[in-house]
Amino acid sequence: MVTTAQRGLSLIELLTALIILSVLVSLAAPSFSRMLTEQRLRQTSNELRISVVTARAEAIKRGESVAVLPKGQRWSDGWCVESNASANNCGTGVIQEFIPDKSIALATADAITFNAWGRVSGCPQLALSASIAGEICQVCLSISTDGRVVTEPGSCSGYCPNSSGDPVWRGACP
Repeated sequence: MVTTAQRGLSLIELLTALIILSVLVSLAAPSFSRMLTEQRLRQTSNELRISVVTARAEAIKRGESVAVLPKGQRWSDGWCVESNASANNCGTGVIQEFIPDKSIALATADAITFNAWGRVSGCPQLALSASIAGEICQVCLSISTDGRVVTEPGSCSGYCPNSSGDPVWRGACP
């Protein structure tokens, strides 16, 4: 009697492998989703930081006020670095524009304006947040009066850094 060697996989073996693979993928998907959302939050935070640093550098270079302004009504619609600091929105003096990921919520009170010496009045704070599996993940960008940007995880609590980086109550900023 002559026997032939079996080649390939049987249907049952293939289905078993697919079931095991689908279980592993379903276990990994939630953590992958969280990682993507955290990365989007980090990216938006870095883009805001770049905008603030660019606005400060341009204000010093040009010897005039430069502002970071929201595009449209909300910061979540995007923002720009505008050389016409008296403008209420992005106009003809746009130096740089950013449009954030739609899953990231941004909040801040006003435009951030740097004077000709690269200083900002008050202590502006930008709050970024994203929902990850029902949990809110937040990042706070605080700008000291001398223009230094500090990024910290968590919500903006009313504190901002002074020129040496120490947190100071927002109402007491020089």
